[in-house]
Amino acid sequence: MRITNSFFNAKARVRVPVHHVYLMPATGVTRIGYAFAEFEAARRAIKQAYTAPNWDGYGGLPIRDETKKNALTVLSHLETLTCAPEITPNSNGTLSFEWETNQGTGQLEIGRTQYSFCVQPHHGSPILNSGNASEINPGVGILVDALLYPKPSRPVSTSVR
Repeated sequence: MRITNSFFNAKARVRVPVHHVYLMPATGVTRIGYAFAEFEAARRAIKQAYTAPNWDGYGGLPIRDETKKNALTVLSHLETLTCAPEITPNSNGTLSFEWETNQGTGQLEIGRTQYSFCVQPHHGSPILNSGNASEINPGVGILVDALLYPKPSRPVSTSVR
């Protein structure tokens, strides 16, 4: 099962194999409102991640409180730096943050004590990092934002006198 922070059109007749689907009205909601709602859905996905052994029916390890704490801390840093990730519980007891755009993919896997990070732009070399889960560098959010969500450049205009 995959828990995600993706939003679904309320009019769509799609069967979604998740326990919770978070719907948000589109009328009158600002971009900041969407960003807040996406991060709120990600927080809920982390908090509700499976704590029972064999949660996936294939011997999946429980997602421990330390893992959730590490993930929530990182998510709070990311909120001011980039778009909300999709949250996926892994059968090895870790949580993955995932981003996918037309520019490439990114993944941050967080456990009780360790993390690993990879961002793979479609053009260029992958960037890899790993270390202590309680010391994840918030710079991962800057990399994800810069490589996967590039901002359009605007020409600089000057007036000639």
